[in-house]
Amino acid sequence: MSTQETIQSLNSAVEAHKSGNTNLAKSIYIDILIEDENNVQALCNLGMIYKQNGNFSLSLSTLNKAISLDASHVVAYMNLASLYIEVELYDRAYESYEKALEIEPNNANIYNLIAIAYEKQGQLDKAIEFYKEAIKCDEKFVKAYNNIGVILYKQRRYIPATEMFKMSLSIDDKFISTYVNLGAAYNKAKLYKEGEKVLLKAIELDDNASGAYANLGNIYNKMKKHDSARIHHEMALMLDDGSSSNHANIGITYKNLTMLEEAKDSLEKAITIDPDFVNAHFDLATTYLLMGDYERGFAEYEWRFKKEEMRSLFFDLSDVLQKPRFALDLEIDDKTLLLYSEQGFGDIIQFVRFAEVLKQMHPILKLKIQVRSELKTLLEAMDCFEEVLVRGEEVGEFDYQLAVMSLPYLLKTTLNSLLPKTYIKAKGEVALEVDEEKLNIGIVWGASSSGESYEDKVFSLEFFKPLMDDKKIQLYSLQVAGDSKQIKELGLGEEEIVNLEDKLTDFRQTALMIEKLDLVITSDTSVAHLAGAMGKEAYVVLQKNADWRWGQEDEKTAWYPSLKLCRQDIKGDWDSAFSKVYKLIQERTN
Repeated sequence: MSTQETIQSLNSAVEAHKSGNTNLAKSIYIDILIEDENNVQALCNLGMIYKQNGNFSLSLSTLNKAISLDASHVVAYMNLASLYIEVELYDRAYESYEKALEIEPNNANIYNLIAIAYEKQGQLDKAIEFYKEAIKCDEKFVKAYNNIGVILYKQRRYIPATEMFKMSLSIDDKFISTYVNLGAAYNKAKLYKEGEKVLLKAIELDDNASGAYANLGNIYNKMKKHDSARIHHEMALMLDDGSSSNHANIGITYKNLTMLEEAKDSLEKAITIDPDFVNAHFDLATTYLLMGDYERGFAEYEWRFKKEEMRSLFFDLSDVLQKPRFALDLEIDDKTLLLYSEQGFGDIIQFVRFAEVLKQMHPILKLKIQVRSELKTLLEAMDCFEEVLVRGEEVGEFDYQLAVMSLPYLLKTTLNSLLPKTYIKAKGEVALEVDEEKLNIGIVWGASSSGESYEDKVFSLEFFKPLMDDKKIQLYSLQVAGDSKQIKELGLGEEEIVNLEDKLTDFRQTALMIEKLDLVITSDTSVAHLAGAMGKEAYVVLQKNADWRWGQEDEKTAWYPSLKLCRQDIKGDWDSAFSKVYKLIQERTN
């Protein structure tokens, strides 16, 4: 075979390889090597085909032969490093890359590949270091800018990520995936208008960019433009029906539009495609629960433990989680179960009822519970607990562990099996004198700013002004933290509203205050659950698409018979919700 014929054969093999026809490529490389067993390029490329086919030992010997023939062949070292990464021998991979760099110290692609290897290992800071080295070698190396942006995104450093994506686009403004990544980073940074702009640009450049439609749909969901979100998620799905993310995204959109059957079907489809899709399982859980299918809902809700947000909790509870997880078929004679809290105050108040159910089923099982300090004295009044512990303190001896919010799954709870009950009592005295001639109402208008949907749940204190003007009513603020500053901002005195914030040192004190009052009006926050658990009459003012625990359209909830639910008629319309509150108050005072 002449030199010209060899070059033509190599080119043909490379083209076949690129197009995915590895059998043809392999055949051509072998023919070349029959004629010239020392053809280094054929050996390098054949070694990669062996790697693709899973024949790692033959790949290794082929690549080593190429290097033995030409110790200055950079591609051979890079291919060998790629093989080592495939079999997770990273130290050897880095050695091969180092040899490649000795030959070509200014090769940006080598630094880029080293960075990718470190990223694959989860060593993100090290990866960024080598991506930066790639940029030093070639300041227009677009991939490195984009890859740094992706890492910063993974690290939740969204604003720095947007800067890297913009730098990438300043070099190549036709790179569609960078627009998509930039739009996603803007979304996470809550810069929705900016995200919308760049994703529309991506679609303008390539109207088949499924990722751009998907990310734009996500942004429209955040902007509460759910109809627009649906259109764009449907486009993404039409372009890529095999994407589990596309099915999950449209499922969330259907849920936002209260199209729950469609949401359920889409999320189930996402999980069929990717059975380990954690967020799809979690969203399916809340969809089932919203539909009242508690049995399937609480089963899917166990997937929350695999969510990324739970990692810090597992670190904090590493000692507790070494003990066996509790199950109903375990030995319980002389055994102690430690229940631990994992989410917000309201969640624990809502779910702690099941500790009493468990204790009634198994009176000989000893229960301890570990919670945040604000709940300690409140839960100490519950007879079912041997001990109430605060997070961070020594828990002593125990045999099993379980999350409080896993109790309904353990107990196979259904919506119909929820029994009306008062399970939290306010024990103690409180220094609060009320005018018994008036209707004394405790009010809450804010919510935990760290919780989900904070902006959707909260409303202005000004909605209570009609009640302030009523001489037969006295309002008491049960609001704590940042939202309580509205009292001062509106210039309200004690005639309009008595601020109890200084007295609300923990939930026991809040419960004692609630006990002294006639009624509570609250946003979707822990006070709603506390009033309900105490059996206190309360009006809960809810957004249109409220959390699953409040059901869909009902004015009542099986969780707390003493509560009345006052929902928005239209998303964002608090006037419609408060018109129901005013009507209920009028019925009480007339």
